[in-house]
Amino acid sequence: MLRGWMLWLVVLGSSLVGCQAPHGDAAMKPGLLLEAEDASNGLSDTAAAASAAPTRGFVARDDLTAATGSPATPATSAERLLIQRGSMRLEVVRPDDSAREFLAEIKALGGYLQAQTGTSLTVRLPAVSFDEVFVALRGKGRVLEEKREANDVTEEFVDLGIRIDTARKARERLLEVLQRAEAVADILKVEAELRRLTEEIERMEGRKKFLADQVSMATLAVVFVAKVEPVPVQPKKRVRSQFDWINRVGPESLLEDR
Repeated sequence: MLRGWMLWLVVLGSSLVGCQAPHGDAAMKPGLLLEAEDASNGLSDTAAAASAAPTRGFVARDDLTAATGSPATPATSAERLLIQRGSMRLEVVRPDDSAREFLAEIKALGGYLQAQTGTSLTVRLPAVSFDEVFVALRGKGRVLEEKREANDVTEEFVDLGIRIDTARKARERLLEVLQRAEAVADILKVEAELRRLTEEIERMEGRKKFLADQVSMATLAVVFVAKVEPVPVQPKKRVRSQFDWINRVGPESLLEDR
């Protein structure tokens, strides 16, 4: 009795990860068939929304807040979601002191140290302060090298939210089927599909949380190197000869002719 219903749900679950499965026979009751069609239509509407949402290029404040656990900043709530990274190499007089001062400034902004090797630091800081800190770094010494980039993840973030919502609805349907199942074989099949679907939801939720963290906190790598004082060039001593005519033309010019 539940065979056709279960097969439809397996096909639905597989479609969440881009797979396709053949349709089973329609051996379900008319009531279950209508219920399945209604669910399919609802998921089709959700899929349509998924294809349309990324084209807008905007993410709601509540969506990002739910993923990060903290209010979204103005730079990421209504604009494109960007993962910002930068690096800079600076020549300073006292690299150790400059590194300590820089790290203290980052912590004051709410950032933290991610890695450090000597006077080479990699820090995470709030994305809203990234531009300000990057510009301020140029005033700490002579810039030897600098680089910055921004990766747009708006489309992926929106798509993940819609896919998670669709997968949760499919899991609820599977739980309903599990309550009606009587045969041991049917129960085992539904439970296996529930496990697979739950793992897929957890994977997508983890990815969405990671993207939200990368958007809210920028990454900046800074290397402070010691300023090298130029070595003064010593004037060459002129060789004197006992012959006046050699001194007049210069002994160096005679050696060059050779």
